[in-house]
Amino acid sequence: MLEAIRDQVILFSDSQACLAGMVELRAAYRELKTSAKVDANQQQALSDFYSKTFLPGLAKVVDGTPQLAQYLPTDPVETYLQYHYIAANPAPYLKKQALESAPGDKSTYGAAHQKFHKLFSRAATLFGFEDVMLIDSDSLEVIYSFQKSTDFATNLETGPYSRTNLASAIRALRKTRDIDDFKAVDTENYRPNLGAPMGFVASPIFDGNRMVGILALQFPIDNFNRITTCNFNWKAEGLGDTGECYLVGPDMTMRTRSRFMYTDPKGFLEDLRKKGVSRAVIEQIERQGNVINALPVKSSSAEKAMKGEEGIDITTDYRGEEVLSSYGHLDLNSLRWGVIAEIDTAEAFRPVRAFGRKVLVTGVGLALLTSLLALVASYFMVKPLRKLTEGARRVGTGDMEVHVNVKSKDEFGELAKTFNHMAENLKRKKAELEEKGREHLELLLNILPASAVAQRMEGDTKATKQFADVSVIFAEFHGLEELDGSLGGKKSLSLLSDLVATCDEAAEKTGVEKVRTVGASYLGVCGLSISRPDHSARVVQFAREMVRITENFNRENGARLKLAIGINSGPVVGGVVGRQKFLYDLWGDTVTIASRLATGQENVILVTRPVHDRLVDLHQFGPARNLEIQGKGTVEFWQLETT
Repeated sequence: MLEAIRDQVILFSDSQACLAGMVELRAAYRELKTSAKVDANQQQALSDFYSKTFLPGLAKVVDGTPQLAQYLPTDPVETYLQYHYIAANPAPYLKKQALESAPGDKSTYGAAHQKFHKLFSRAATLFGFEDVMLIDSDSLEVIYSFQKSTDFATNLETGPYSRTNLASAIRALRKTRDIDDFKAVDTENYRPNLGAPMGFVASPIFDGNRMVGILALQFPIDNFNRITTCNFNWKAEGLGDTGECYLVGPDMTMRTRSRFMYTDPKGFLEDLRKKGVSRAVIEQIERQGNVINALPVKSSSAEKAMKGEEGIDITTDYRGEEVLSSYGHLDLNSLRWGVIAEIDTAEAFRPVRAFGRKVLVTGVGLALLTSLLALVASYFMVKPLRKLTEGARRVGTGDMEVHVNVKSKDEFGELAKTFNHMAENLKRKKAELEEKGREHLELLLNILPASAVAQRMEGDTKATKQFADVSVIFAEFHGLEELDGSLGGKKSLSLLSDLVATCDEAAEKTGVEKVRTVGASYLGVCGLSISRPDHSARVVQFAREMVRITENFNRENGARLKLAIGINSGPVVGGVVGRQKFLYDLWGDTVTIASRLATGQENVILVTRPVHDRLVDLHQFGPARNLEIQGKGTVEFWQLETT
């Protein structure tokens, strides 16, 4: 699940929609710094919200009394936005995300918020995130929040939440130069959410080579609770009366719910008092209503799990009870959680002890009888049985060159003949299966990329996968109609097949994978099955080779084929299309834009900004031009000089 959240934040931060929202909302936010005005009534309304709604709710779950001055905004922009989107928002606190447009906000920010809020709302709802936050990477100001909690419009460098785990991760992330970097933030009792345990993942937003912001996604720990507690139905899932599974954080406190706190809160807390758990810990558990980030877990299995070990142990759990404990760990970036599954030893070994007593009584009687029979039968049976047993053992290990020699003409002799015949059949079938397997694998590798073949062999028949950064080439041959007219359909098809085969050989040499050819079009990709840092350079090299191949083809066959090539870099989604007769295809904006570029001028190689920026020091390019693509807006592209 942690890996799925990581993939979602990286994919979302790389999207054009997220980039557009970040750029427009940041510009509008900065404009407010010179135009935001708040009157006395609005200031008082915001103060009333904090003193009557937020602070009383927070006081129920924190130790001490939170003060208004610690949380009330003083900056005009913070005050302006929190008034219009929180204080003046009629929805209850932590349910204010339905407001797309604040009636009183007529600023450029209000228009930008109305434009992008629905998009971010859909993303949060679809992936189950509590909040989607956009953070200015220069100032660390939260310029947008889907949830509209009190961290909205605050500064994570200097504001009231600058000491949170989220703020620390954001400060570290703004130094990155990697577009696919991310930070996983350990859960904490997050005060903007009234002390509810929350975790975050964050990833930078780049506009070309320049970081313009940071995307942070907030996820509730309840998602993990449903998994570790079997949706609070432990017994139905085979965990008996005392079994449970839970997570432990780096501070050696629990990150998910305790079964015993959930089923009997009063009895559980009373038991903790008797076991000597500190009063401060028990009071914190009572205030927040759960053990998350509060209850220490100091068992040996938890300590081993946090060291990266896996295994099974008998230890004492956080209740002071002896348990059979299985432990492991979850790792994502610098975050590690221990995974503990336990059951009381009294319950775990109860069936074993009962079964042991039955086995002991029955075994003694059977042993006496069996010993007597074995003495009588061993003389007649042991020798041929040993031969058959050894033969079966060798077959079991994969040795098919087995022949059991039993000369007797009784049942053992017949059994030996049958065994030898079976071994011969197994040897022949094994050879046939291995040959079929090799043929099947070769056929798949001719149809699908190596990564897709590996996914299908692991059981994923659709082999769908997201790739964060690859380079795509889309080439279109023009002039095939004239070739058909001059040479005839059969001859021109044979020549076209040779041309495509030559292009395939060039693709293999440059590390480019052919995805498909349909008619006069050729789609290839680099960086898909094998991660290649220089995938853009390889695709450009292949494009030049395709131009050379086409020119040679024209000279040798008296043809006048022309070639239009579009190259783009970025994220794509690849997968198998079809069931009985299938093919592998790519889709996404990266492929669409490359294909649109290839429908333009002929005998040219056109590249988009990501490719141009990576290779501008290695190749000569013409001046930048723009192409309007329906549904994608204006795309900037350059022509690669091929001379």
